[in-house]
Amino acid sequence: MPIQVTTRRLRVENVVGDVMRQVNVARDIDLPVYARSIESVDTEIRKKEYKVIDNKVIVELTVHRQVYYVEAVTCDVQEMTLPDEKITEFVHVDGVCPDDDVTVKLKADIEYCDVDCVDMPDDCGCHKKFQQTAIIQLRVKVLEMVDLPVITSVSGDGVTPTYEKVAVNHVVAAGSQQYNLSDSFIEMPCDTKKIKCIDADIRDVETKLIPDKVIVKGVLHKQIYYVLQRTGEVKETHADVPFSVFVHLDGVDTDSNVRADVDIEYIDSELVERGDGKFVKETVILKVNARATEHIVLNVATSVKGARTENLSLRTENLIGSACRQVNIVEDIAMPVPARKVSWVESELRNLAGEVLPNKVIVKGVLEKHIFYVADCDDQVKEICVQEPFTEFIHIDGAQKDDVVEVKARVEHVNVEAIHDMPTCNWRQTAVIEVCGIVTETVNINVVTNVFELPAPAPATATATPAGQGTQNAPQTAACAPGTATLYVVKKGDTLYKIAKAGGTSLNAILRANPSLRNPNAIKAGDVIQLPCPEGNG
Repeated sequence: MPIQVTTRRLRVENVVGDVMRQVNVARDIDLPVYARSIESVDTEIRKKEYKVIDNKVIVELTVHRQVYYVEAVTCDVQEMTLPDEKITEFVHVDGVCPDDDVTVKLKADIEYCDVDCVDMPDDCGCHKKFQQTAIIQLRVKVLEMVDLPVITSVSGDGVTPTYEKVAVNHVVAAGSQQYNLSDSFIEMPCDTKKIKCIDADIRDVETKLIPDKVIVKGVLHKQIYYVLQRTGEVKETHADVPFSVFVHLDGVDTDSNVRADVDIEYIDSELVERGDGKFVKETVILKVNARATEHIVLNVATSVKGARTENLSLRTENLIGSACRQVNIVEDIAMPVPARKVSWVESELRNLAGEVLPNKVIVKGVLEKHIFYVADCDDQVKEICVQEPFTEFIHIDGAQKDDVVEVKARVEHVNVEAIHDMPTCNWRQTAVIEVCGIVTETVNINVVTNVFELPAPAPATATATPAGQGTQNAPQTAACAPGTATLYVVKKGDTLYKIAKAGGTSLNAILRANPSLRNPNAIKAGDVIQLPCPEGNG
């Protein structure tokens, strides 16, 4: 009976590279007055962006710092907020290149932070200049979408397949959509001369599934820096613009697992006059990428004895589990002066970080609230900023310490009420937040993608030989005989996985044929490697 196979095509994300890098950052801090010491420096990474180029990922971080220092004369603790600083670094990832099918997962954490005084000639025991040293841990994981044909059944005379159970996240559907926010007008003071710059980021992304579509909702948060006409001062205001975009995904339903990423592709602003007022007219283009996955477990063929096979080897992410949890945060707040009412509250989550423990994910962060209240003494609207650190856990079965976690959180509800009769300084805040964790692990998959009959042995032929010489078998000649290898010149954009797929062999076979190639990602255009010819496992 000829060989018969059953094939299933999977679409998975192959891990092109997973690189960690430490970045040392040293910055001077110049205080307006002499200080006895720095009490603390609150440092946080508020924005993370990246750009993929050939063999590299450019990472741009926006770092926010608040300095608390002990003033030399009064010994009072003072606060100074430094301008946000952008730090640009690159992470080398061999084989990566710009592509629509490439996804980058970027994680940046501040691992260490310290401050030392800088001695100057006139300091006399107190200082104005200090130096802050921080160590930032970067982790960049690059994934590419690949179609993987796997064989789930092999039968035929003289063949013995070996099967192995594999678990993968199969991409059911993927799509993208551009969205234009050009109709946004934000009112500015009448004395505004020009717009200096705008910083923007995406917050509170949510997804809702309907048949064959995913609706992606979120908020575009903008900080607008503008120049006043009379004084030349630079002021700041901010605005939140909600958006809702749908992406077509064939085959998804309300039970699908969907991930959506929103990137700001373009932003521009123009100061315009409308009637008696001045407004910022903005053009913002968002790109929304969405993909639906299902976690499947299959028995796939990993070798076939008695046949020639083509194999593929790749690394992919396996979903361990995901879960969300609602958390109530209750905190008493002391206003600096008696307030007769709270007008409104603006809240956001900062410094989210996750840590994996056995069967759990620890989520840490800070709930920052800006409370706007009416002072009883003069009816003036005032503002107080309150930061509340929180630590919560999410139960995820199967999670282990070395797994990778992605955490998300959003504020669902915030309320501030008076504890005593108004006006009063004593208020109580109640917040409801949702924290979510997604735990994944990287697994290696080596599967059979094609099976061929072994060639029939060539019939023996008699040949005349000169007297005194024995009969010898002629050597087999072929363009690429099993067990041999050919030379291959690496081209721009090649990865070992792509070379193996095109050559009908496996990544492990290439590594065995090139023992000097210790790092599978360390190839570049122009390199010459040994490419093994396809061969059976029998």
